Amino acid sequence: MALSIARKLARASAVFALLFFLFPLQSTLAGETFGPADDSNAAKNLARMNCGARIDIITPDGRVVAEIPGATAKDANASALIMDDDTVSVPLHEGDTTFIIAFPRTSALDRFTFVNENGSAEGEMKVSVSNYRLPAQSSKWIEVNGSTLFTHQRHFNLSLLGVEARYVKLSFHVQKAGRIAALGLYGAQSLQKFASRQSSVVRVKNLMAARRLEDMLNFNFANLYAKARVVFVSSGAEESARRMIDDDTITAYRFAAADPHPTVIVELAERERLHRISALYKMQAGTLEVFLLDELGSNPGDLSGAKPIASIVDASGGGKAAVNFDPNGGRYVALRWTPSAPEAIKVFEVVEISAFGDMPLSMLSTTEFPDVYASNTATEVKAPEVPVELPVLALVSE
Repeated sequence: MALSIARKLARASAVFALLFFLFPLQSTLAGETFGPADDSNAAKNLARMNCGARIDIITPDGRVVAEIPGATAKDANASALIMDDDTVSVPLHEGDTTFIIAFPRTSALDRFTFVNENGSAEGEMKVSVSNYRLPAQSSKWIEVNGSTLFTHQRHFNLSLLGVEARYVKLSFHVQKAGRIAALGLYGAQSLQKFASRQSSVVRVKNLMAARRLEDMLNFNFANLYAKARVVFVSSGAEESARRMIDDDTITAYRFAAADPHPTVIVELAERERLHRISALYKMQAGTLEVFLLDELGSNPGDLSGAKPIASIVDASGGGKAAVNFDPNGGRYVALRWTPSAPEAIKVFEVVEISAFGDMPLSMLSTTEFPDVYASNTATEVKAPEVPVELPVLALVSE
């Protein structure tokens, strides 16, 4: 009898403990969702410099190198893959190429993504993980998927649900060369959590204390994690407009097919001094006009009186455009698209919009809790240099 009562008490305690942990968890998750009508991405891409991520290139013989073998000086640095600019790409040559991404701490992962520019690269890839720093050829790497083809895919998306890692090894076996961009590793970190953590860090408006270029990071202010928001779209389902600034190249916003000039306006959290604006969109020929505004009129979509800072012609339909300009301040970023063949208007989709300004690295918080894992090798992985000048990618015939 006593044993039976003890068992019942144990079960009751277990149920109470389970409910105790579940209800706060559900409440927290509910507070971080974007609403029932919003299907944008809610997770932060952890493979970003602004999250403290680093990337290295491993040659077929296992050497760690600073630059991509055979690449030109313009695009030899693999760190372009973990910047916020999804329009900056690096070459993927025929043969075997391996990248190792290191996070500041062990993280839960959900999926891996990248952009195969123009769908040109063909081959297969594997993802392996570790909680410890390992040589590229070590047998201790844990493979989380078999060989996965990325042939004829522009946007690659692979589930990693349930995987935890501090180091991620990406092994590409390429049969046809191409270019890739925008590596993404999404996990438990949410866009809102990242934004809240950054807002708690005091931002320095006077950058005189951080004049050294190597102490600066190109920071994307036109994103949900930077507390930007879409305030105008010329057509389409407005509740999905935040797909254009959700840090995810898999989601996209679709304008109406009858819209002759698809237009979007993004409001930044505050007035920022910007020097580059870029956009990734559906592969379609046309012209993209870029505006930087301080205020909006009663009819935000009427940009006839505004002077664009750039007008970019994408004659090849490569699906990306970017412009660098002298640093200029603004609160709103507006993009207006005009198809090259108005008589045959197609549905236009925007994947991601980015607006870059300089942010002192010291103003970014990448620490949440102490790292509990130790390296099992004395080999030190060198962090890549942060590029301080990005290439202009107005034309996309790379």
